[in-house]
Amino acid sequence: MPTRTVFLSAILIALSACSDQVQDINKNPAQETGSVDVTLGISFPPVADENQRDFALPLLEELNVKQIRIGERWEFREPTPGNFNWGPLDDRISWATQNNIEILLTIQSDGPDWACSPLRNENSCVYKNNSDFQNYIETLLQRYPNQIQRIQYGNEWQSDFWYIGNGEQFTAANNIVYYEMLEIHIIKEIVYNAIQQLSPQTKLVLGGFTTISLRFLAGCGGQIDSFYNNEGILIDQDFLDANCSSPEFQYVVEKINTILKNAQYDEIDIHLYDDAENWPVFFDVINTMVRKPIIVTEFGGPNVNIEPVDEQYQAERLERYIRQIDALGITDAYFFKLVEGTNNPAHIKSGLIRAADLSKKQSFFTFKTLNQ
Repeated sequence: MPTRTVFLSAILIALSACSDQVQDINKNPAQETGSVDVTLGISFPPVADENQRDFALPLLEELNVKQIRIGERWEFREPTPGNFNWGPLDDRISWATQNNIEILLTIQSDGPDWACSPLRNENSCVYKNNSDFQNYIETLLQRYPNQIQRIQYGNEWQSDFWYIGNGEQFTAANNIVYYEMLEIHIIKEIVYNAIQQLSPQTKLVLGGFTTISLRFLAGCGGQIDSFYNNEGILIDQDFLDANCSSPEFQYVVEKINTILKNAQYDEIDIHLYDDAENWPVFFDVINTMVRKPIIVTEFGGPNVNIEPVDEQYQAERLERYIRQIDALGITDAYFFKLVEGTNNPAHIKSGLIRAADLSKKQSFFTFKTLNQ
């Protein structure tokens, strides 16, 4: 994520009503042996076309993965008003259904040019008219009733980089899906509404909290006193003291508070990278703020800016990640990702398959062993 994500994560101040009873982070789950209870999935495996799906399926089967997270964009589905192109998504949903793979569908918070207001960036926009988005969501859910196990609107919305609008604008789009599932037509509450009406077995996931936002929540709440960001820069107590009450941080706090107070959802999503030793603290922070089931739609590492990258280290850390998540009682977690490579340079090595030759890394077999 961009460096500015650091600042959006100042959310922490208003959320600093964190529990004093933090789990024991001195316990080392990596020293444990045996199977785990958490259900493991893969976040964003290559399934965009038939060739990718033919490549991914035997690997997912070998890993015993029965749930994946994939992306969806309104702009690709309805390039002009009322003219839909469902073919590519039909193919992915049909493939997953035929192979008994459950789908978590992350609908990006952007849209087609005709539907977006001037308030937009490369990753998101505020819609001119939420009823247009409502129509897209209704059409999607009518097309795939109860074929999508989880739906998520937007990604890492704490950051203006991923959602440019304010808390009220994000909540309006998110909630439309929810109330459609409840057969309640309230234009200001989009995604949640639609799911409840048209695909009631589908869960709406509020997602997701970035790792950097969780670090700041814990840091500004006094639960950790330092951490590294993605660029490998140390954020120490002096930085926290100087920035936790800044106007920029307070804006993010307000955005998060508004969404947590007003959004409708079934589960909340956190993203966990690198510093697994602190994940119990981060879990406690979120668990204190909201009383909803917590899932993890992204976890991974290492951060190449501050950690070793040899494959033995990656495999050892992957086991630590999985056992730590399992120790927290989290039921579902999606590893990022199947084939290494990402737009975030810090996690370019997070993956089970080598990008260079598509061969299996040592971490592939670690994942396979634990996901029995």
